[in-house]
Parts: sequence; structure tokens; C-alpha cells
Amino acid sequence: MDEEPERAKRWEGGYERTWEVLKEDESGSLKATVEEILFQSKRKRVIESHGQVRLGMMRHLHVVIDCSRSMEDQDLKPNRLTSTLKLLETFVDEYFDQNPIKIQKKILVCTVLTRETGGSYHVILDESHFKELLMLHVKPPPASSSSECSLIRMGFPQHTIASLTDQDAKPSFSMSHLDSSSAPGLSLGGYFCPQCHAKYTELPVECKVCGLTLVSAPHLARSFHHLFPLQAFIESPVEEFQEDRFCQACQGELKDKSIFTCPSCRSVFCVECDLFIHDLLHCCPCCIHSQSAP
Repeated sequence: MDEEPERAKRWEGGYERTWEVLKEDESGSLKATVEEILFQSKRKRVIESHGQVRLGMMRHLHVVIDCSRSMEDQDLKPNRLTSTLKLLETFVDEYFDQNPIKIQKKILVCTVLTRETGGSYHVILDESHFKELLMLHVKPPPASSSSECSLIRMGFPQHTIASLTDQDAKPSFSMSHLDSSSAPGLSLGGYFCPQCHAKYTELPVECKVCGLTLVSAPHLARSFHHLFPLQAFIESPVEEFQEDRFCQACQGELKDKSIFTCPSCRSVFCVECDLFIHDLLHCCPCCIHSQSAP
């Protein structure tokens, strides 16, 4: 006597007697039935997604991939492993696109270390955010009240240029190129340390012989704006400006909702020029023009 077949597992219940779902149309094709099944599955996802259910938004998702020999089977083209990896690429894009909250993932130990050492710890969102966070470190941070002030000895060497016709000119090596095998050889001109007369081809640099910091006057002037930054321009609605609505820097029409006025010369600028002046110029061009005018 034949034994009754064992009852299928619960997760196999959806695959019992699947042939009964397929029905032929008048032409004997199963295309219409397959399209109906796909349509109902799509509608099921839409209906289920509108349910008022509490979701675990902050979650950890682990994707485990079987890398055994069975993944080399070709029931999925070209094989199971390649098909899985291609689908995972799309899945990762969709996951981070529809779950942006999960992008800001920080490591606690890094957060604690940066807080204890007076630094900052961030997680980038995209390339523009990466650039923005990186540029925050261009400006020197405020010194702590416990730090001691110290003076640094600096030398200001002048650039010496010698011609080949000069009888007293003597070719020499640069101290900057001693450790480089592909560096240029003997040369006539350069920057000579005022203390030990060692030659260098560019500034700023720390002298390898006497340890003196060699800089030029423009280098100090470039760092001057960190000590005395340009004042923030006064922001006001564009409707309050009664004169010609043109930016004093780019001469473009003021189309934004806000304008920015220099507190010293009362010149008006657009938001793009305001950012350009404070980020790159570090001085008001109208103030400089009025001071240089006779």
C-alpha cells in the first residue's frame, strides 16, 4: 500500500500544484496568464507598502551570499553568482537611495577620539559634501587658552639670478634635490639662506642645514587674513535697496532675494560674489579701489 506523501513545509506551500494556475487562452498560449501573474505581484507590493505598520527605519542589514560550487549552476544566466552580483549592484543603489537616514553611519570610537583631542569627525554624503568638509580644515583652528605663545625665527631670502656670462657665477646644487635622483643638477640661481647660505629652488622651506624657516613676504601676506578676517557683509532683502540693482563686483543684476552690503564702503554684492570675496579674495574690492584712488 502506497504511503501518503509527506506534507510540504510551510514555506513550500506557495509552490503546491502550480500547474493549476496556468491556463491557456484561445490560441493555446500562456502569455496572458504569465502577464496577469506578474501584474498581480506588482499590485501586491504596492498594496502592502501602503499599510499603516511601524517600520524599523534604523536597522542593520546583512547580505549573505552563497559562494559554494552550486553558485556556478547556469539556471540563471550566465550563472547564479554573476546574476546575484549584478542584482546586488542595483539593490545597493536602491537601498541607499530610499534609506538616506542610514548613510550617516558613524563609528563611536572615532567620535570619542576626535572629541577628546579637539578635532571633528564627519561622514561624507557625496563628492560636494566631501569637498565642503575637507575645506573646513583650510582655516587654522582657534588656539586653546592653555597654549603658550612662541616666536618662530624666519629668514627672507631674495631670489638670485646669475647669467652664464657672469665671471663670478658658480653653479651649485640645491638642497631641495639632494634626496631626489630625478631632480635637476647644477644651476646658477636660487634662494640662498641668509644664515648658512644653503641654496633652495623654491619657498617656503625649512633649511636642512641650520633649521631656519625660509619664506617670502607674499607668504606672510597670504596668511594675514586668518589673523584679521574680512568682516561679514550685512544681509538685507533686495526690496529695501532703492538704487540700481547691480552687483558692484560682477556687474550682474541682483536677482536673489537677499543682497550683501560691505559695512565699510556700503557696496552691494550678490551671494556668489560674497562667497568669492570671503573665500578667495579676503578683501573687499571696492574698499581697495577707493583706497588706491588719488
